[in-house]
Amino acid sequence: MAVVVLAGCAVVREPLTADENADRAKQDMAALFGDQEPLTAPLGLYEAMARGVKYNMDHRLKLMEAALSERQLTTSNLSMLPALTAKAGYEGRNNQSASSSRSSLTNIQSLETSMSQDRERAVYDYGLSWNVLDFGVSYVRAQQEADRGLIVEERRRKVVHNIVQDVRSSYWQAVAAERLLKRLDPLQARIDQALASSRTIETQGLKRPLDALVYRRQLLEMLRQVKQIRRELVGAKIQLAALMGLKPGQEFQLAVDEGAFQEPQVGIALPDLERAAMLSRPELREETYQGRIAEKDIKRAMLQMLPGITLDGRYNYDSNSYTESNHWWSYVAKVNFNLFDTFLNGPARIRESEGAKDVAHTRRLALSIAVMSQVHVSWRGYQQAVSEFRTATELNQVESAILDQTSAAQRTERSSEMELISAEVNSVLAELRRDMAFADVTNAMGRVFLTAGADPLPAQVDGHDIPTLARAIKTSMERWREGKLVSATAEDLEAERQDKASQKVEVETAPLNAETPVAVPAFTPVAVPVPVAAAASAPPVPQPSARLLAMQSPAPAVSRGETLDALIVAAAEERPANAQALSAVSSWWEDVGLGLMQAKGR
Repeated sequence: MAVVVLAGCAVVREPLTADENADRAKQDMAALFGDQEPLTAPLGLYEAMARGVKYNMDHRLKLMEAALSERQLTTSNLSMLPALTAKAGYEGRNNQSASSSRSSLTNIQSLETSMSQDRERAVYDYGLSWNVLDFGVSYVRAQQEADRGLIVEERRRKVVHNIVQDVRSSYWQAVAAERLLKRLDPLQARIDQALASSRTIETQGLKRPLDALVYRRQLLEMLRQVKQIRRELVGAKIQLAALMGLKPGQEFQLAVDEGAFQEPQVGIALPDLERAAMLSRPELREETYQGRIAEKDIKRAMLQMLPGITLDGRYNYDSNSYTESNHWWSYVAKVNFNLFDTFLNGPARIRESEGAKDVAHTRRLALSIAVMSQVHVSWRGYQQAVSEFRTATELNQVESAILDQTSAAQRTERSSEMELISAEVNSVLAELRRDMAFADVTNAMGRVFLTAGADPLPAQVDGHDIPTLARAIKTSMERWREGKLVSATAEDLEAERQDKASQKVEVETAPLNAETPVAVPAFTPVAVPVPVAAAASAPPVPQPSARLLAMQSPAPAVSRGETLDALIVAAAEERPANAQALSAVSSWWEDVGLGLMQAKGR
């Protein structure tokens, strides 16, 4: 019988059935695309960003993680409460609970067998128990859980930053695709027609065989270029739809005009971008919270070295008829002292937590160097993208003029069909390069603000519908271009600007002698080289005063083979060379980043 019962309780594999898979797929499709605001008009850039923020599954996942973190914090807070217990039961036995006793001196039974408890009785009690040490440890853990919740929020901010940047890039690529694919279809048809004519000419021998083959080779090369352009553009809208959470294959139109291709401007100086990045980057804030968690680990290790104090109060009831008082109160106070935790485990845990704190601090310093390097690299990338966009714009204008001249000549039979087709292909390629260069310069501008930690959404939004989110994103980006990255750091940036202005006044009014101490900023704005043709119209790069640069001490040179460990340790120990070391490494990373971008361009 026991074998049969155990066999019936054995667990076997139960794979999903076809119906279960079908139901799951149906539910997932409804959850992915069922609750979205419909697209009723051509899609603008800010609406695309709003849809990406609201419907992108990566952002949804981070929102769910943030909600889970809030629940975990609530659970941690509730764990600090004392234990309130209630027990009730009914006890019985098949015979009397009788007992006797013997004398400890004579070993003779002193009393006859007696009983002091009913065969059946009801008992219950209500108690409140509180461990003071557990309360302290739970309080520290709740604080750590609160910091972990803030870390989740910073990671959500990072996801929003990446989504907005990816949507911006995909949007302008999709715009280029939507505009140019309309020109590619008739152009490809004309090339196919010209190819058919060339084959006929070659077959009938109307031209020399070599001339006919060269003509057909030129047409095939143009056809190859057209198909290559189509391959590069055909997936742009699909990528944009995926970022916005739209169903793949869903048709939508983009709202853009020729006037949209205006050179974007960055209205904030490089030092302010550095300051904003150090204040607002999600990665740096996350590492700061990690450091706070490590500090609380030290407190928790110290608390665990203390003796545990337990306080217990309880109300009891027993229906035993032999008991004089069936209701009574009981209370207990106990002290528990673990000597191993106090003298061995505790100090080891403290040293471990202090090491974790030092690691978090050093990791934040290393990340700070990387963040400032990213700001400088993105700034130089923006300057380079602006120069390339101007060149591509001028080239597009030239190719358009050539196409107009060739079309006019072809109408008067002074130009061949081959020349006209070649001019059209070159015009399409130039327009594509112009559109891609514009996408690059807008992406470079967005990357500048992304590396500065600027939030595309304000802390408070009036609503969560697509139009409201789009307006909020548009307002934020207009503030970026005005030099107002985030409202939370506006006062800090203003204070820093005033401090720099006062330092500049002091330097320019002080006598130039070796005994006068001069305060200079740790990071100097870098003059970005611009091609000679575009130097006259290039965006101005903020520069410090000449006298300030002349009086500043040069930073120590950093060889390319030198590791960052020594510099990071120096920053962690707050040595006097900290600022110079950070500045030198920042400049080194700028050169590396610029070299990579130039290599990619080649």
